[in-house]
Amino acid sequence: MSRLWPEFSMLGLTRILVSSDQLQAEYIPAGIRPRRVMASADWSGADAPALQQALLALLAQLPATRWQKIELYLADQHVHLLRLPAMTQGLQPFDWTGQDQQAYARAMLMQTYGEVARNWPFRLQDVCQPQDSLLVAIPVLQSLDWQALLSPHAIQWQVQAYACALWANTRLPKTGTVLTAEPQMLRLLQLEQGRIMHVAGLAASLDAIEDIADWVLRERTLLGVQASACHWLTEPGSPEVLKAGHRLKQALAGQVSWQLLQSASPRTHMRQEVRHVAAA
Repeated sequence: MSRLWPEFSMLGLTRILVSSDQLQAEYIPAGIRPRRVMASADWSGADAPALQQALLALLAQLPATRWQKIELYLADQHVHLLRLPAMTQGLQPFDWTGQDQQAYARAMLMQTYGEVARNWPFRLQDVCQPQDSLLVAIPVLQSLDWQALLSPHAIQWQVQAYACALWANTRLPKTGTVLTAEPQMLRLLQLEQGRIMHVAGLAASLDAIEDIADWVLRERTLLGVQASACHWLTEPGSPEVLKAGHRLKQALAGQVSWQLLQSASPRTHMRQEVRHVAAA
């Protein structure tokens, strides 16, 4: 499409980021060259009822319309990422598209996090079975009725882990170490020919560059993937992320192959609050 063509949308869009103690929203109305409206609401970060109350308070600050799509992204502390090992089909038929796959995923989730994970809502990566896949669980959503909650405010909606949305919006390398850094969490995703080999997490801020560098080197050494490249992934228009990536590049100089990678488009424009990055 020509760059001279005006920005136009038939449907409004509200993007919401759920962080540790606040909800940030960006509303983009339908039409040509729409003007964005920003809003925020505090929340305790505790449970689904608190999230529902904060979400309703946030939506009340925005223009009242149902003719829109809502994209809700949950940041690090609300999300658990787990590599689900491929289960080899034995003598008995194994239904990878139905209840067997779901039961296997639930069992692995409870084995990792205990009885508390019995009712956690989760989603599996859409891959050809049998092969390893990514399991994403978001405990805070386990008692929310999205149909009842969002249908008065939108005709379409999606709820997703922010890191997963960022990966889906980026052309990631087939092979490499993928690090996703959010405000209080770094995640490591090792890919081999497009398949998940390992996933891990580190509770840290972007200021702890030395700790991050040590962790990256340790994880890569344990996996035996020192030869794979590192790519620092940023959203467009995020100078703080670029700065943090430059500092980490210096800390890892001579030890990793480093490249810069940018997502296709930003998930939010709330730069004062969003400090999400990914490295691969």
